[in-house]
Amino acid sequence: MSTNVNSPLPDWNTLYQLAVIEMDPVKLATRITEARAVILDRIQETLTTPSHYAERQELSDALNGLRVLHQEYQRRVQQYGEPRKKIG
Repeated sequence: MSTNVNSPLPDWNTLYQLAVIEMDPVKLATRITEARAVILDRIQETLTTPSHYAERQELSDALNGLRVLHQEYQRRVQQYGEPRKKIG
């Protein structure tokens, strides 16, 4: 796999949206983890700048959304077991 140093990393909002719309239960936990990590990094970046209050609120809301999504995922895992990749 080659990486392009000039390609920008996806922003937190893109990763959050990808987690929210992920339909494949096998991929969902990874999407949640990736989005959460980028959101926490962005929160850390905005702590030193008071003008980022509105974005920090959006970040907080996104974290709460991911928390609920993860709780629902965990509930389904407990109910139905770990998701498995489809064969074929």
